[in-house]
Amino acid sequence: MVELHAASVRQAGFTLVEMLAALGILLFGVVALLGSLATSVGQRRTTDARHELTALCEHAVHRVQQEAIRLREGGSTPLDLEFVPLLDQEAPGFAGMRWSAHAIADEARPDVWMLRIEVRWLEGGETIDAEFLRVVPRQAPLRDRVMAYRGQSAETSNR
Repeated sequence: MVELHAASVRQAGFTLVEMLAALGILLFGVVALLGSLATSVGQRRTTDARHELTALCEHAVHRVQQEAIRLREGGSTPLDLEFVPLLDQEAPGFAGMRWSAHAIADEARPDVWMLRIEVRWLEGGETIDAEFLRVVPRQAPLRDRVMAYRGQSAETSNR
């Protein structure tokens, strides 16, 4: 009777080798899961940065249309405009992002400027650069055109 009891006790548990094999499989699964999670977080940050860039680009175009296009000093017509580059501008709401805007004139298309927006930010300790091209009409800001229509200058309206 004693021999039967000892045999059943021996069969009730797991051996050390079986436990180590199970822990090894579990460890492999956890490491694979953590690796894919880290990759997913990195891709999410990149995607968020790209979405922020799109919104920032629209903000930059708006700022350029309102601030960088102005009548040339001593210009004879309302169409005698100049482009003042906006350099190293801070991106509001986009921590760590900075942008610059330059215009490229085309003699074949005097009615538009090609706007080159350069954006720079730090991601994962590495500086990332992006460039966007937009077409901007070569016209004075709406505020200046309305004031000209009313017969006022932009300087007198600000007082």
